[in-house]
Amino acid sequence: MKIPFSWLKEHCPIEKTPQDVADDLVRLGHEVEGIETPRAGVKGVRVGHIVEMKPHPDADKLKLLKIDLGDVDHLAIVCGASNMVEGDKVPVATVGTSLPNGLKIKKGKIRGEVSFGMCCSEAELGLAEDADGLLILPKDAPVGEEVGEYLELEEAVLDLDITPNRGDCMSLRGIARDLAADYALPLIEPGDEVVTTDDSVVAPTVAVTASEDCTLYTACRIEGVKVVDSPEWLQTRLIAAGLRPINGVVDVINYTMLDLGQPMHAFDADTLDGSITVRLAKAGETFTSLEGKEVSLQAEDLVIADDAHVIALAGIMGSEPTGVTEKTSNIILESAAFRPARISITRRTCGLVSDSSMRFERGVDPAMIAVAMDQVAQMIVSLFGGQVSKTTAVGDADSLIKDTQIKVNMQRIESRLGIEVPKTADAVLERMGFGIEHDGDILNFSVPSHRPDVRLAEDISEEYARVIGFDNIPAVLPPLTTIQPSKVDTGIADAVRLGFVQVINYAFISKDEQRLFVPVDDKDLILPNPISEAMSVMRRSMFPSLLNTAKYNMNRQQTGVALVEQGRIYTGPLDEHTETNMLAWLMTGDVQQDTWYAKSRKADFFDLKGAIESWLQGRGLTARFMADDDVQGLQAGQTAKIFIGKSVAGYVGKVDGDLAGGFDLSDDVFVASINLDVLHTGKKAKFQPIPEFPSIERDLVFLFDKGVTSDVILQTVRKACGQQLVDASIFDLYDGQGVPEGKVSLGIRFVLQDAKRTLTQEDSDKVMQAVIDAMATKFKAELRG
Repeated sequence: MKIPFSWLKEHCPIEKTPQDVADDLVRLGHEVEGIETPRAGVKGVRVGHIVEMKPHPDADKLKLLKIDLGDVDHLAIVCGASNMVEGDKVPVATVGTSLPNGLKIKKGKIRGEVSFGMCCSEAELGLAEDADGLLILPKDAPVGEEVGEYLELEEAVLDLDITPNRGDCMSLRGIARDLAADYALPLIEPGDEVVTTDDSVVAPTVAVTASEDCTLYTACRIEGVKVVDSPEWLQTRLIAAGLRPINGVVDVINYTMLDLGQPMHAFDADTLDGSITVRLAKAGETFTSLEGKEVSLQAEDLVIADDAHVIALAGIMGSEPTGVTEKTSNIILESAAFRPARISITRRTCGLVSDSSMRFERGVDPAMIAVAMDQVAQMIVSLFGGQVSKTTAVGDADSLIKDTQIKVNMQRIESRLGIEVPKTADAVLERMGFGIEHDGDILNFSVPSHRPDVRLAEDISEEYARVIGFDNIPAVLPPLTTIQPSKVDTGIADAVRLGFVQVINYAFISKDEQRLFVPVDDKDLILPNPISEAMSVMRRSMFPSLLNTAKYNMNRQQTGVALVEQGRIYTGPLDEHTETNMLAWLMTGDVQQDTWYAKSRKADFFDLKGAIESWLQGRGLTARFMADDDVQGLQAGQTAKIFIGKSVAGYVGKVDGDLAGGFDLSDDVFVASINLDVLHTGKKAKFQPIPEFPSIERDLVFLFDKGVTSDVILQTVRKACGQQLVDASIFDLYDGQGVPEGKVSLGIRFVLQDAKRTLTQEDSDKVMQAVIDAMATKFKAELRG
């Protein structure tokens, strides 16, 4: 929000410099982005009088001008504009002047004619985004005067970023209130001139059926208005504040919104059909905004309607057909209070945002509703003529303006702040509108209507911190009671140490993405008010977000990615959903690039499986992997369940090729996820001395049915070998010539060792026979010679 400094001083007699005021605003908790100096930006641009104009001899679209700047000699300038005539007064940038757009004026020759400056448009002076020609100044503009001074451009404009909780400061009056309280200066009250009403003008008929969402609606009718451009001073002030002038009536409304913080709207009364109703929209109703955007409304959208059409989205934007134009002569003004949450919902569903919606969503001061109505009506009548009706009001204004009561403990506030609150702080808060009564250590606070963000004792602590100054609060840690240190979860850090890059994605995804890895059922947590369709449900799988992240990186010339994310998935409807802590991985593309010692290699299933095993081993856990061909979104034959003990902890597998292609991923993509909530505490690593006695390694080769899994085979081997087993693995697989159809030859290697003695041949033979018997009994496997 941009605050012209001279306008700010109309609300409070500030004598400090703009920089000092900016520093004080920061101390009071406001974010100041910078200080603009519009007048300095056009320094060197002067009022010039065109005393002679003739065509350029070698260019049809150029003119040769003689400009009087009040100096002895007239200035020769070549100009390409066409909207000026001889005798006009225009802004002239002389040689050496730097314009706001960065252009520095130099002496030049254009098609053979020398030019000693440039005549300027509003755009070149930074007063408008674009322009059709030169800025033509009034006939009485003094020749030679600085244009910045003549146009009364602001000497300084404060650029503020208002925090979402401070809706009261989205106006000049709100900012001035904080400064006046801090400086112990008076806050100048808005003009108390009462608009003279004309009984011959019939007041609008208004009905409110959505009273929970529209707590107060006021309207009046003004007839006989002549809509022309607003005065130069008003346009200049709006431009300095960052708004584009539109027409006299709209400019006055925008001026008052910036001035007092109360958004309003004006309808062309002659375009309305019947009375005005504030209601919820009917599903499927259409609305064309002032910007020309066609919107299909939903049943919960709050609208203003006449007897035939929706004429405005309440608190957001009016309709194009009912907007005020230069042809308008009769208008209806509205000034109202809307429930912030409802405006937020409607704004999101319709995809529209405006200066009004930003204020209504944060909460406006109901005490300004009538004041703003009077100010706008008075300005319109005085500037553009007309007769005003009495104001129609639906709702109880007094109930909205009453203060909110909060009881707080001063000791608790001082404990929270870590500093004794000085007595002077109360006086500053009282000047801000708070009522304070002391009852020992108990404070009874009355919160004014313009501060809907203050509702808790913690909010009162923040107000004290603001007026004391955050820099004045010492950086001292409060005393802490001795507690047992909490255990730090190193899961994500362990995964990163294995070479993966941590990512953090939103927990909401689209309904289509949800269906990629989760079947259709009634267990989705659907957001009632999503930011967009792409974020309409809470995720039940981590994989879609990881695929989007992989797509983003691979589309930016990455040859491969290895990602890991820790987060939650959500199952069930909103009122009874469950949340599960998950860790998920993704690998695709190169895991090894071309080097002098090795060729490039793409990620495969075993790269990710090995990473999962390493991660689990670091936690003292051992996993079993069992093939599973029925995991949605993952490819059969390259997918496995991850067992920890008897529990299924997660899955690892290759993403279906067509599904990965939908994310523009051409390489094989491998993903895995583990449910952290089912992991038990693993075995702690213990020191083991180097064995004194040698180990024995034995190999056996068997014929198995092809349907038998390696995991089950090794489990059986471990059970048969007993406590002397150190390691068991499959070292060979063969199913070629000499192996019967439907069979596969597997070589099993096992290592035996005893910590107390040297194993004998007899010990080895005994274990080997136990393994042979177990394979025959469990799998009917034949020992190969």
